[in-house]
Amino acid sequence: MAVFGYRAADPEGRVSEGIVDAVGERGAAERLREMGYLPIRVWPAATPAAKASAAAPREYRGGGAKRDLLPFLQGLRTLLVAGVPVDASLGMLAGLFRGKPIGDAAAGLLRDVRAGSSLADAMKKADGAPFDRFTVQMVNAGAATGRMEEALDQVCLFLQRSRDFRANLLGSLLYPAVLLGASVLSVVLLLVFVVPRFVAVFAASRVALPLPTRILLSASTFLKEQGPLILLAGAFLCLLASSALKRPEARRSWDRAKLRLPGVGGILTATETSRIMRSLSSLLSGGVPILSAFLIAREVSGNTSIREGMEAARLRVQEGVKVARALAETTPVPEMALQMIAVGEETGRLEEMLSSVADAYEDTARRSLQRFLVLIEPAVILGMGLLVGFIVFSMFLAIFRLNEVPFQ
Repeated sequence: MAVFGYRAADPEGRVSEGIVDAVGERGAAERLREMGYLPIRVWPAATPAAKASAAAPREYRGGGAKRDLLPFLQGLRTLLVAGVPVDASLGMLAGLFRGKPIGDAAAGLLRDVRAGSSLADAMKKADGAPFDRFTVQMVNAGAATGRMEEALDQVCLFLQRSRDFRANLLGSLLYPAVLLGASVLSVVLLLVFVVPRFVAVFAASRVALPLPTRILLSASTFLKEQGPLILLAGAFLCLLASSALKRPEARRSWDRAKLRLPGVGGILTATETSRIMRSLSSLLSGGVPILSAFLIAREVSGNTSIREGMEAARLRVQEGVKVARALAETTPVPEMALQMIAVGEETGRLEEMLSSVADAYEDTARRSLQRFLVLIEPAVILGMGLLVGFIVFSMFLAIFRLNEVPFQ
């Protein structure tokens, strides 16, 4: 599938621009009609016309604006709840975040809103694209239903939970990563700088060295002489892998394989399930239609195979299939989650059940990662301890052999 830019009119005659995934321009036009839009113009997103389209909803690219997005949206919600008009709220926030990228974005929003644009349309055109499709659609739904404060509350809750979950996962991985890096560095320093100092002593003694010492000296010599070549080979392999993963087929196969890895696959599946279900829950609670919610929620996933599965599920839902069955047929969502979603559909509480699924699998991912790290940390410590112990043992064997040589 390719990415196409579009300009289309909604049923009320309002013209908007954006991007859509489809097979060919005709497929993009059909996709827009399925979404309820009347296509005006469709073009490949790689052309200059697409690049010049400031109105297209884009992914985050401004790091500074992304860091301040949550406080900005929380402030906007607080002001609106207090009864402050939208334009006055944007003006206050532009002053509050003056000098920061999100402050410039707020000033641009204020300018566009005063010129007659809706807040959602102004967010689409914001410089630096600090507002993703999820935020724009939630704001648009909030404006259409008259529940802007609730929509912003859902956006803030989603962003906060996502940020906390990501920080928790990264924090859990930090200690094992530092431990492994420090251990490997220590062993390399021993082999490259410490062990070679004994080579001349052993050679001058002309004593037959024990096998462990000979292995250690050979490894030290190889690492010292071939170290630069090893680093270059590693960098080349990383570059080759990165280049290969840019191909859609290779990326799809790799993303599918990751979900089947022992230990890690379950954690990744739980993480992706939590992200998608929380996104769907927030979108549906905010008044976004279910087909549009599927289209936006799939972008939350970083796994290509899951994104394609979500698109296939959207098409199945469009055909009249229930959500749980559509997800079961097209995605690796766990069976327990599917059963919970089916219950939510039957009871008419789908949004609440999706939120419960997200909470449950966020907790599952966290506990699974902790259990995995409980096994990994001792394994790293034991492995590095055995390696350092082998180095010390090999050196002492050689020293003892030297002490056995009679003086002449």
